[in-house]
Order: sequence, then C-alpha cells, then structure tokens
Amino acid sequence: MNNLREYFKERFPLSFTIVYSLATAAMLVGISTSGGNSQALFGIALSFLFFMLRTRVTDEFKDASHDSANYPNRPVQRGIITKGQLVAIGIISLGLEITGVALAASATLHPEAGLLYLLIMAYSVLTAFEFLATEYLDKHFNLYFLSHQAIFLLYPIWLFSMFGTAWTSQSVAGGAAFIILMASLEVMRKYELRRNPAGEVVKDTYLAVWGSGAFWVMFLSAAVCAGLFGYLKETNWFFLSGGIVCLLMLILKKKNQAVRGIVILGYLVSAGMCYFL
Repeated sequence: MNNLREYFKERFPLSFTIVYSLATAAMLVGISTSGGNSQALFGIALSFLFFMLRTRVTDEFKDASHDSANYPNRPVQRGIITKGQLVAIGIISLGLEITGVALAASATLHPEAGLLYLLIMAYSVLTAFEFLATEYLDKHFNLYFLSHQAIFLLYPIWLFSMFGTAWTSQSVAGGAAFIILMASLEVMRKYELRRNPAGEVVKDTYLAVWGSGAFWVMFLSAAVCAGLFGYLKETNWFFLSGGIVCLLMLILKKKNQAVRGIVILGYLVSAGMCYFL
C-alpha cells in the first residue's frame, strides 16, 4: 500500500484533485442551470475525478518512453508501481466514472441525455492513442495541445442536454468560458521548466515552448472569461474577481509558482460564483 500512496502523492494528489473536481462540477452545473443541484454536482465531480485518474493511468503508458528518457525519478520509472496495478486503477476509475455520470444524469430533466457522455469517453480513447498520429503530433506541439483540449467542447453539450439548457447567447458564453478555462488550467499545469538528467530543458511544457506567451494565454483567459461569466450571470462580481486575478498575475509575473497559484485560485472562485450566483 505504501507504493500506491507514494504514487498518488506524486502523480495524483487527492486533496487537490478532489477540490478541483468539485469546482469543475460546480462550474458546469452553474453554466447549465439556475439554482444548485447537489446530486448532479456530486455525480459530475465523481465522474470528473475518475476521468482524470483514468487519463493519468493511460498517460503513464502513453508517455512511458518519453518519461523514462527524461524523468527517470518518476514513480513508474522507479518501479514503485506495476503495470498491473495501473491497469487495476484504470478499470476501477472507469467504473466509478460511469457511476458518477449515471448519478448526475438521474438528477436532471433529461437523464437519457447522459448517454452523450459516451462521446467524451470515445474522445478520451482517441487521445490515449494520440489519434493514431503520434509522430506527427509530437512534431506539432500546438496541434497536440488543441487536439487534446478539444474534449472539453463536449462537456457543455453533455450538460446542456441533460439539464435542457437553451442554447442562447448567454449559455454559449458560459460554455465558452468553461472551455477557455480548461485550456488555461492545462497551461497552468505545465507552467514550469523541466530538466532531464543531463540538465537540459525538456521541450514538453508550455513555458519551455511558448516562453512568455504561456503567461499571456492564462492572463487573457482570465480577462475574457470574467466578461463571459459576467454576461452569463448578469453580475459585476466576475469583473471584480477577474480584475483582481489579472492584477495579481501582473504583479507576480516573474514568480512562476505564484502565477500558478493565482490561476487556480481564480478558477475556484469563478466556479463557486457560477454555482451560487
């Protein structure tokens, strides 16, 4: 059990991912319907948590060669977790992910629309196999980013269908904000410089490839989404919180870890306001 505990600590810290999953569920419910829905919130959070864990497992296999060459100190490369254990975690995650989807669907106006989640699962399989174009995507960093982030286009479709959300300019604004923030959080996740055993910077993070452009992607995302959420909820609170986030990002621009913290904190605040306002 100690090896599993160490694996989760390094590669999938539960305290953070649980909070992140709840925030994502709150945002999705908030853009889809007015008024809270605790059962849907819990179900979506459960499905998203285990979607991320399932994706984490598939990434361990997908990225094995790259990680072995550049990050030999990671848990899989150190041998503290076996392939069999990873497969077991993946299977359990899949079951709990589906359970969460069913729970969320049963709390909505159109539970049959929960079947649209199959599109998300199918797309995640395509990303696991790199769309059968691994070599091409490895040479096109931006296309890799866009192709993998495109899965989040399907989340508003899934939720809007279950809740019977009308496709108005306001709901589309909320869905767009969610998609943009998912992309921003992916940039935040890899907003760092990583080095291989030879001390060379590995070109697999946004800061390494995009340089200062990675900061401005997150900055503009925060600013744009403040406007989109403000339009959706018809309140100025999002403009205020977005302005504070952008100001803090500018002040602490040279401190990478501080910028990452501000981005995730801004996301949590936006998710809470989406759900409760």
